[in-house]
Parts: sequence; C-alpha cells; structure tokens
Amino acid sequence: MRWQRTLAKPVEIRGTGLHSGREVALLLHPAPENHGIVFHRSDLGSVYIPAHVRFVSTERSTLSTVLFDGQATVQTIEHLMSALNGLYLDNLVAEIDGAELPILDGSSRPLVEAITAAGIVEQKKTQRFYRVVRSEEFVSGNKYLAVEPSDRFEVDYEIDFGPGLLQRYRFTLSESSYASDISRAKTFCFESDIHKMRAMGLARGGSLSNALVMGKNALLNPDQQTYADEFVRHKILDFLGDVRLLDRPVVGRFVVRRGGHAFHTGCLRSLWEKGNLALSSNKAPASDVESTSVPGEKLIPLSQ
Repeated sequence: MRWQRTLAKPVEIRGTGLHSGREVALLLHPAPENHGIVFHRSDLGSVYIPAHVRFVSTERSTLSTVLFDGQATVQTIEHLMSALNGLYLDNLVAEIDGAELPILDGSSRPLVEAITAAGIVEQKKTQRFYRVVRSEEFVSGNKYLAVEPSDRFEVDYEIDFGPGLLQRYRFTLSESSYASDISRAKTFCFESDIHKMRAMGLARGGSLSNALVMGKNALLNPDQQTYADEFVRHKILDFLGDVRLLDRPVVGRFVVRRGGHAFHTGCLRSLWEKGNLALSSNKAPASDVESTSVPGEKLIPLSQ
C-alpha cells in the first residue's frame, strides 16, 4: 500500500520559457487528498486547468506538451509532470504567471531538487494507479508504441535520427532510478533546426546552457552532457511526463519507437477512452528492477 503524497510546503521556481523566451515564476502549492495536479494561470485570474490528457492540445503539442481549456494554454509542462511522476506526487497546484513553464537547465533535475528540498509528505488516502488491461499497439507514420499489462512502469524506448544517432534504453520507474538515470537528461535539438524553430516563434529561450545542440558531426556543447545516451534518456523523461496526464499514475510495459509529445498523449488518450486502463487495488506497484541500456545495443556518445 502506498499513501497519496503532496508537498510539505510551497516551492517557488523562476526561469525562462524555452519557446517564449519570457521570464516566468512557477509556484508549487500543496493540495489535499484526491485533488490531483492542476495548473493555475495566476496572470489570468481564476483560470485552472487540470493536468489531464483531455485538455492536451494535439495541434499545439509538437515540440512541447500544451494544455488548452478552450481559452487559455499552459505550455511545456512535460518536465514538471515527469518530475512529479518520478517522485510519486499526487496532489498539488502549479501556479504560473505566464503561459509557459521555465526550462531551467533543460532537464527535470532542478525541479526534483527543489521539491525534495521542500519536502514530501504522505496523506491520509491511499494512492491508486491505472493498470493496463490488455496489450495494444499504435502506429502513426514511423512512430510506434506498444503497451501490455505489468505490475510496474517499464519503458523500452528507441530513437533513430540517422547514422550515429540510434539510441535505445530500457527503464523501470522508481524514485532512486528516476533521480539517477533520467532526471538529469537535458532536452536537445539539432543546429540545422534552430533557424526554422525561431522563424516559427519557438526556441526563443533556448541556449547552449539549457539544451544539447547537435551540430553536423558532434555536440556543440559537450560540457553540458551527462549521459553518453542522453538523447534517448531525455525522450524517456518526456514520456514519463506525458503519460502522467491522467488523474492517477499509469503502470504497464511500454515499447516506444520514434515517439513525440502529440503521439505519446494521443496513445494515452486512446487507452483511457477505450477503457484499457483499470483502477488498481491499493497495492503499490513494484519498482525494484534496474534501468539499463539494452545489452548489445551500440549507443553512440554524442560528444564524439
């Protein structure tokens, strides 16, 4: 049995939005049992948007995950949602004075550290999970996702950006494995795409200190790299945030090939709407399996 969890006290985090380039303040508040995770646009008054897949704007969720309630948006929520998933937090209000969350260093590590420093407290209600009921596959172009029942959260993720950039990683969620193996993985982009993104009004807050930038043959900022296979680990970080967009965490085994935010959340919404997610008993999911690079898989260090 695992109890629901929230913050011991409020947490304030300030930074720049990755795409907007605007300074923003994020204030995380404790919330009562069964409240869930809700975003509050304080700059718009009483605008509250639940962190739920039914509010995901698919057409806006290309380079980040965006919530839209018909009037207001909250953008680039995936790193915070990932941190909350990795720390098993159930209830809080994320107050933001703008439309986009801060990118910080491009990973979820600063969020994990700030939340951990503030403290996490157990509440009086038990935590329940959605468990995958039956195996299912999704295909969209060259994107692929398969899911099957499991008593833990497992993901086998592969990315393929051409020769030298094939990476694959298998991960099983636990607080310790998330902190050490996933949370420090920074977002990334390709130098060749920067001008196109900025022409679209995106990546205005991006820099060599908050994103790994791949040039023609090597990383432009290898000093910012934490893991040799950091690209795929960051995709798992994003995936953990995207699949937390329900009122409860999900457990199951996922196999993902060339995923993306809109694809992740589209598959999650289909699982939820089709009834392929069932509420668990109060037994906590297992989480004692290691995370590893795939045996025999050649992972190319990006700094080489």
